Amino acid sequence: MIGLIFSQVILFVVAALIGFGIGWRAYIMSGAQRRNEAARETEDLRAALTEAQVRRARGS
Repeated sequence: MIGLIFSQVILFVVAALIGFGIGWRAYIMSGAQRRNEAARETEDLRAALTEAQVRRARGS
């Protein structure tokens, strides 16, 4: 009887650890994707600003 309860506890702990690992991996991957999108947007804005400054300098 004790062995049955112990095995159930072990299975629950293993399932919890696996779930935590999968969730953590998904969280890290989504964070990396958000950072890449933010970096890409920042680079696009910098390029647009540089182009606007060049056009303004040529117009003066």
